[in-house]
Parts: sequence; C-alpha cells; structure tokens
Amino acid sequence: MKKPKRAKSAKRSAPAKRFKAPVFRAAGTRQVWLTFDDGPHPTRTAKVLDVLSAHGITACFFLVGQNAKLYPALVARMVREGHRVCNHTYTHPQLTKLTAAQVRQELLRTEQTLGLNLKKPKLFRPPFGAHNATVDAVVVDLGYRSILWNVDTVDWNKDFQPTKWVTHGVAQIRARSNSVVLNHDIHATTAAHLDSFIRKIKLIGKVQFMHASTL
Repeated sequence: MKKPKRAKSAKRSAPAKRFKAPVFRAAGTRQVWLTFDDGPHPTRTAKVLDVLSAHGITACFFLVGQNAKLYPALVARMVREGHRVCNHTYTHPQLTKLTAAQVRQELLRTEQTLGLNLKKPKLFRPPFGAHNATVDAVVVDLGYRSILWNVDTVDWNKDFQPTKWVTHGVAQIRARSNSVVLNHDIHATTAAHLDSFIRKIKLIGKVQFMHASTL
C-alpha cells in the first residue's frame, strides 16, 4: 500500500494569527479549532476521524493533493462527517522558493483533485507556514484565505513523540483564549494519542471546540 508523500522537512516560519474570532464567547471560555496537515494517510487519518467523531468535534484538514488523490474515500468521509477540506498544495514544497506560476500550479492541482469537496470560502495553508509576497498574491488571486496557527503541538518533532506533544499543546491552549491548533494526521503518535490530547484540553475547563465552518 502506498504511503502518503511528504517533502523533506524545512524550518517552519513564525506563524501569524490569521483567524477571525467569533462574535460571541461566554465569559472565560477558551475557543479551540483543531486543524490537521499533510494527509490523508490510509490508516492514521481514519483513526483521527474516529476519535473526532467520538468527541463530536469537527476539524479542518489541510490536504496534500497527491495524497488526497490516492485516498478519495477518506476525503469523502471528512466531508460527510462535517469536517472542512482545505488546500495544502499538491506536493508540499517550500513555496517561497517557487515562481508565482509554480505556486499557482500547486494550488490548482490540489483544487482540481478535491473538486466539489473544497467548499467556499476556500482555505489554504502554506507548507511549513512559509509564505512571502508572491505566495500571498497568488493565494488571494485564486480566491483563497490563508489560515496559519497560533498553537503548534510539534507533533511532527521526534523529540516530542510519542506523548510530549500532548502536554506541550495543552499548555499553549491553557495560556490563550483563542487557539488554532496545528497537528498532523500522518503521524502514528498523533493518531494514537489524539484522544488523550482532547481529554486533557477539556480538563482545562470552559473550553469550546469550535466547528470547522467557523474558522
């Protein structure tokens, strides 16, 4: 069975806070949006979806086009269960090293792959959070809104696996009133410990997991 493809690791750019806070929030409530990058993965994404379903949580999945092409049934399941399918390029390159034409092609190939599963308003996240004026201009021209994050669990970092990413992420969420959380559904340790992560977030108290449509 083919494994999802991913580009070699690159240094992550400092993410900007690009999300709209909802109009209403009960006093003292922390709002949390869960997002997952780089999938789908044939087995780990399915496990992530199972956990989210058990907790009644919807998430934004920023999909790599070449992986989405391999596993269309998983993409369809995401949409069916109320999750939001988003564009994360086709091959997961460092976009700041590409020309505007190449950046455009990365987004369009994934858009063509996702088809009607990509709902409007269309959301995009650049791999590694890396973007510049060229990337931003293409994103806007194609009608996308860029979504980064303000909580990185670093579940992608071997030094934080298998479970250190859980406590690291929870600590960041506890310190904020609004959290857009970055995770990756391609990692076995993320799939295995997502339930624990969600339960620990709930223990913070007064936490509201926001619907994917509100991001």
